[in-house]
Amino acid sequence: MVDRLIDILGKEAALFESFLQLLERQQRALVENDVRELDRITEQQRDRLSESVMLQRKRESVIEAIKQDNAIEGDLTVTRLVEMVDRSQAEVLTRLRDAILNVNERILKTRNQNAMLLNKSREYISRMMKMLSQVGDPTPEYTADGIEQNSRHNVAVDWRV
Repeated sequence: MVDRLIDILGKEAALFESFLQLLERQQRALVENDVRELDRITEQQRDRLSESVMLQRKRESVIEAIKQDNAIEGDLTVTRLVEMVDRSQAEVLTRLRDAILNVNERILKTRNQNAMLLNKSREYISRMMKMLSQVGDPTPEYTADGIEQNSRHNVAVDWRV
């Protein structure tokens, strides 16, 4: 059973690494404003998420079986499992745990950077839309003295790509 768990954890570690690579590609696509690439990456992320859910279910099932076989009460953590298995399995489990924690930290960092890029992009679009909506707007503005002042906003747009 432990070997089966190790196999599943190895697959999860590889899956998380591939998800990190997708996030890094997503970051480049965001910077380059490549909508088609973003769509492809989003689809691949959905696939990875489905795989992750499937592996999580398998892992939970194997952990439950290990708990029943060994009459373990409460949570079965890797640390607790390492104490129960032979040395070679313990080394593999420890290495997998460390790899998963490391890639998880990198995923969180990259995901947060991508979210920041998206927010900056939304702010930029909002400012541009506001500026464009004010072009030719006859709405008067008032000075501190209450005198009506018509303002004209000129916007220059560089259409070159």
